[in-house]
Amino acid sequence: MRKFWMVLLSLSFITLVACSNEDKNTDTAEKSTDEKTEEVEKEETTETEEESSESEDEATEKEENSKTTAKSLYDESKATTNIMKKEATGLKSSIEMKHADDVLLEQTQITEGEYSTLGVENEEEARAKIKEIGDEEKYKDQEGVEYKVEYTDNTFIETFKVDYTVADLGVVSSLPEGTNSESQFVSYQLSVDNFKKQGYYVEGEQTTEVFRGEKEGYVYEVSILQDGKNKVLKQTTFNEQTYASLDLADKAAAEERFKDTVKGYEELSKEDGVNFDMKFEEDKFTVDGVIDYEKITDLDKVLTAMGIDPSNGQAKEEARNYTVTANGLLSNGLQHIETKK
Repeated sequence: MRKFWMVLLSLSFITLVACSNEDKNTDTAEKSTDEKTEEVEKEETTETEEESSESEDEATEKEENSKTTAKSLYDESKATTNIMKKEATGLKSSIEMKHADDVLLEQTQITEGEYSTLGVENEEEARAKIKEIGDEEKYKDQEGVEYKVEYTDNTFIETFKVDYTVADLGVVSSLPEGTNSESQFVSYQLSVDNFKKQGYYVEGEQTTEVFRGEKEGYVYEVSILQDGKNKVLKQTTFNEQTYASLDLADKAAAEERFKDTVKGYEELSKEDGVNFDMKFEEDKFTVDGVIDYEKITDLDKVLTAMGIDPSNGQAKEEARNYTVTANGLLSNGLQHIETKK
């Protein structure tokens, strides 16, 4: 849980979308080394002042054109608001995102949690921890940005608001490699994708979120159908691993090593809504598994087979909690790779 909060409290990772801007070139006039009369020097001084004035006017015009171009990227009358959330025992975080087309206009992130989720016991320790991992000084006195943390006896509430129409994007955003540093707007869709990589979901939107982990000799993929209200409806898993990656000599050695696992899968698959199939091939094994919670008739029995005590109300609730499930996968090295609607 503590590791989860370290991720959660690292303030919003925002992605900028590159837009083509004209390069800003500054022409520098070469000064003549020839001796000049006082009259000529005055004339050149006047010309230099005029050029400087023209240069400032040009810069102002470019800035105004840049703002005009940014506004032309979206239709403000089409602005709408979506909310992303993470919710588990002792914590909750919501991100309200106002956007028009793919342009993110405003964002408000509110994170509330118990001190215990930070690994601390009181307000004093919580202040020190948040100061260590937060960015309050970075956003101080920044136009369009509000950052504050409120403390109670055993909880804290962190608020981070950004008005992207006036804020300095270079201050409030993190640029991924290869993105134009003069980008003019924040992408709503890329921001959503980044938050999903942290375990957030879009409120009210039923989707299948796909997580995947892969390394030499090993593939593990999990697809989670969630209802947009933090509940897991169905979970599908696929695991493929070579015997060599487990230092197993061959198929026979693998079958011996996992014989109890196979029996457990067979018992679990007798229940409605559950099916696990483990196959041993020449140099690897595969596991295909499905848990369809909407079809399970005896959830307590299934949870017991999964090693979860159904008499533990919190554990039973978290078994179908999307935030808890997603965070578990992320903390074990899987990454969110896709959303299927």
